[in-house]
This record gives sequence, C-alpha cells and structure tokens, in this order.
Amino acid sequence: MNHSKQYQSLVQGAEIKRLYAVVARQIAAFVAEQDMKPGDRLPSEHKLAQQFNISRATVREAIVALEVFGLVDVPVNCGAVVLDPHASTALDQAGVLSAGVSGEGLEEVARFRILLETDGARQSITNGGVDWESALVAAHHRLAHIEFRMKSGSMTNYELWRQCDWEFHEALVSGCGSALHMKLHKAAFDQFRKVVALEYRAVGFRGLRIIEEHKAILDAALARDSEACAVALERHITAFFNAANRAAPVNRAAVS
Repeated sequence: MNHSKQYQSLVQGAEIKRLYAVVARQIAAFVAEQDMKPGDRLPSEHKLAQQFNISRATVREAIVALEVFGLVDVPVNCGAVVLDPHASTALDQAGVLSAGVSGEGLEEVARFRILLETDGARQSITNGGVDWESALVAAHHRLAHIEFRMKSGSMTNYELWRQCDWEFHEALVSGCGSALHMKLHKAAFDQFRKVVALEYRAVGFRGLRIIEEHKAILDAALARDSEACAVALERHITAFFNAANRAAPVNRAAVS
C-alpha cells in the first residue's frame, strides 16, 4: 500500500505498529482541529480514506478503536459521530494509543444487557405470535449468511454484521409488548457495542462459536423454551464480555 508523506513521517524511526493506530490518532487530531462537537458527524469512510491515502478497511478499524476509547459513537445503520471530543486518545511516548477502559464498566454494561434481553425474550416467547416468529427467523437467516462469510475473520463485513446482529436481537425482544423495554434494550445494546468492538479487536470474529450461539438462541425461542433461551443469551453475551475483559488490560495501556 502507498502511504502519504505525512504517514511516512509519522512511522519513520518508530517500531512497526499497526496502521489503524496511526489513523486513529489522525482522526482524533482531525476532530480537535475542526473543533467538532458531540453529535457532529465524521466524514464518510470513503472521504477519510482519500484524505489520509489509506484503505477504507483501515479507516474502519481506526473508527472501531476510537469507539472503544469513547471519542466517537457509531449508531446502528449510521455513520460515525463525535461522542466526546476530549476522550483520552493521545499518543504516548511509545507511539501507541492510550485509553482508559474499565473492566468494571464492561461488566456493568454486560449485566444490564443480559437483564433486559433475557426478560424481553421471555415476554416475547410468551406473547409473540407467528409474525414475531417469522421476523426472528428472517433476521437470523440474514445474520447467519453474513457470519458464514466472516469466518475468515476479515473486517470487510464487520459493519454489515453489526447491523444484522442488532436486527436479530431486536427481533428476539420485539414481542415483549413494551415500547419502554425496547428503548432501554436499544440503549443497552448500543453501549454493549464497545464490548463487542474490544472483543473483535482482541480475537477477531469467533467463527463457528458465535454462529452456534445465535442458532441456540433461535432454536430455544422457536421451541418456546424461555429458560433455555435465557441460558443461551447469557452464555452468548458473557462470551463477548470475557474476551473483551481479557483484552481490556492491554487496551488500557495500549492498542498497537
């Protein structure tokens, strides 16, 4: 890949490190230089890739990292927006990104999502009719299709996977009969995206394991087995948290 002179100067004389960390720093600097405020939308991946003379895949990785650090948010099916322009994303003397990621905070987010989603699934299993079942099956079909394409661990379909993952979990609780519950679940799911991003950054896509987890959730829901569905959901969410929590000490010190 050809890099601009600006990027060549950034990495010259330094230890070899992943390009996305350099790009994440540049995007953070861009946010500061433009005096962007919370809610301001970042340029598209295409524009950022052109601006920094890099691939869109690298931009995507950098934005995932910045989402973990709290500088940007990436709402489902939307572009990246500034969340906290003052988030800690400075480069330390070693030339790597530093950020505070609390293991306790990750656990709190995971527990909150488990509480809301298992309860919403129970209510949906009790109250949901054929339309609920059809929506859940369709959402799972789309998700499984993307996941089988992602078994190689490529970032190529990451954003599409996140969208399909949300649609599946949304469909699961959509029969709960409570608009407030749905709103709270959406908020918890959005917060949990940071856990997912950490897990993906640390170990990549978990392949058949995550495919099997989603299938277990679907099968239990369609069998109207509330307890089995709750167990499958907790196992699924906890697997993300455990991997992310193992990665958190590394990310607290550096992402390289």
